[in-house]
Parts: sequence; structure tokens; C-alpha cells
Amino acid sequence: MRILALRVHGVRNLEPLLLEPAPRFNVFHGDNGQGKTNLLETIYVVAALRSFRTARLADIIQFGAEAAHIGARVERGGLERLYEVAIEPHARRVRIDGKVTRPLSRYFGELNAVLFAPEDLQLPRGAPAERRRFLDRAVFHRHAAFMVLAQDHDKVLRSRNVLLRDVASGARAARVVEAQLQVYDEQLARLAADVVEARLRYLDELRPRFVAAFETIARAGVPADLRYIGAPEIVEAPAAERAGVVHRLLTASRARDLARGATSVGPHRDDLLFAFGGRDGGAFASQGQLRALVLAWKTAELDLLTEVHGEAPILLLDDVSSELDPQRNQYLFEFLSQRPSQCFITTTHPRHVLLTSDRVDHEVRGGRILKQS
Repeated sequence: MRILALRVHGVRNLEPLLLEPAPRFNVFHGDNGQGKTNLLETIYVVAALRSFRTARLADIIQFGAEAAHIGARVERGGLERLYEVAIEPHARRVRIDGKVTRPLSRYFGELNAVLFAPEDLQLPRGAPAERRRFLDRAVFHRHAAFMVLAQDHDKVLRSRNVLLRDVASGARAARVVEAQLQVYDEQLARLAADVVEARLRYLDELRPRFVAAFETIARAGVPADLRYIGAPEIVEAPAAERAGVVHRLLTASRARDLARGATSVGPHRDDLLFAFGGRDGGAFASQGQLRALVLAWKTAELDLLTEVHGEAPILLLDDVSSELDPQRNQYLFEFLSQRPSQCFITTTHPRHVLLTSDRVDHEVRGGRILKQS
């Protein structure tokens, strides 16, 4: 899988662009604020129809522009397809090979782009919400339908929370919203169970690859693991019974939720733990060990996606080299040189990218690609 051509217009500070990337390593270097990450963002948007930097997709529209347009001509399995996204302040239009894509779920699954960003290296010590987003992003790359499931879950959760807040604030009486809450509880229980199941299945697939990758990277003689942290009744329940368990817990927590104005049960409260030596890596691992844990996740993710999709995903590497020590930076580029992924790499200086072949370097300045070598 690789991008043959990328066309961008009206995105952040980027000048109108037509780029024909190299099949392996594309290195974009320049000072901070010049547009390097913006370029990676366009590729991620055309693949996932969302940004990794903002929840509101319209934020990528260039100041003064009416819309942003991104197009990518992609080769996969010997076939070429054209993916196009037009983003307006209150609308988004997508096409494949010039045809409007309906339903939207048909768009996903053919163009896989995996992001590795500096903030990922802080995940073990970050907030649970950041780890949930990180996990869900990985699950989506493995199972494209997961994005629609997660969006449906979030929609029902928000609707339930609106009712709860109305009661907590005194705007509405609990008895008035009782019937609506019952409907939302039934919907939320089913969706929450499916979200938890998808996350657990993904971690079961990734875990052996993660454990092996960490041992190769760290060589510390200390085992690493991944653990899903949630309500034990939900996490440990058989998949066929999980929706019923969630519904029972939602009913049991109804009074508390009404008082607080928020839903206290479900996958939106869960967490991902990077375990190191049987303990929480975020609390007990060193800074270098934490980076090794996240690097192990990313290498395991790339190998898993290559295996299940039959082709290596496109990798977006956003200035990660500057955050890694020399040993782990060396491991990263040795790993990439042995994998067939097309890579888009940003850096403040090309010497940080330890690749000597199959690379094309670009300088980025003021939103323009100035030269190529």
C-alpha cells in the first residue's frame, strides 16, 4: 500500500500542493511551525476522516479559505484508487474514484495510515482519556467498523448525560425523563458491551507481539504487559452476557448518575495500563523504559496490521526521533528499514533520521516544500 500522489488545497498554512511521494521513506525537515505536521495531518484525515490534533475537523481549514480539499491516489494490491475529502465549516464530503461514498462506512478499511507522534511517548503517565483515544485509534486501524461503533456509543452517551444534567440542575424532574433513560440505557448497554469486546479482542491480538517487541527493544530482563482496566463485572463477563451486565450496572447507578449529572458506568471510564514488571509502568518505569513501552506498542501494531491486511500500512512519524535516546532511535529505524511500509517522517534536522537509502528529503518552510533531494 502506498500513496502515489497527494493533492492538498486550503489546509492550515500549507500552500497548494501536489506531491508524488517516494515509495519508501519521505523525510520532511524544517523549523517548528513551518507546516511539517500539517502535511502528516492531511494524510491522516484522508485515511480516517478525522484529525489527530483536533476534534473539530473544520479547524484544519486555512484561515480565509472557504473549504479544505485533500486527495490521495493510492495503490493497494496492484489496484489504484482515488480518495477525496472536501471539508467545509459545517459539512464534509467524501468520494472514492469520483463517486460519493454512501454509507460512509464503505470509505474505511482500504487506506490504512498509522501515526506515531511525540505525545504518544507520554501516554503511560498521561490521562486515561488520552490512553483511551490511543487504544481506540489502534482498534479502528485493525477493524474499520469500530469507528462507527464508537461514534454511536458516544452519541448515546452524550444524550444520556444531557438528561442527567437536566435533572441534576433542576431543569427537569427525574420522573419526567425516566422513560427516556430506560431507552438510552438499553441502547448504551449494547453499544458499551461491543466497544469493550472490540478493545479486549484487539489487546489479545497485540499483546504477544508487544511483549516480544519490548524485550527486543529494552533487553531489561523485566517483563512488559498490557492490561485493560474497567469494571471487573463488565470486563470479566462472557461476551454474550456483557450487555446485560452493563444494563444492570447502569440501572443500579441511576440515582448516583442523576445526582452527579453524568454516566458513571461504561467504557468511557476505562483505562489502558502499560505494565512493567507486573506494576503500573506510568508510576514505576523510568523515562527510557516508558519510551520503550510505547515504541514496542507501535512496532507491534505495524506488524499486526501488516499481517491481517496483507499489506503494510502507511506510517506517519511526527518528529519522534528527537524524543528518543540514540539506542531506541537506532532500533526504530532498523525496524522500519526491514518493513515495507511507505513512511512520511518529519524532523527538525535530517540527520535525526537514521536512514541511508530509499529516502527522499524535502525541506518545508512557510507551508511550502522548497526542495527535494
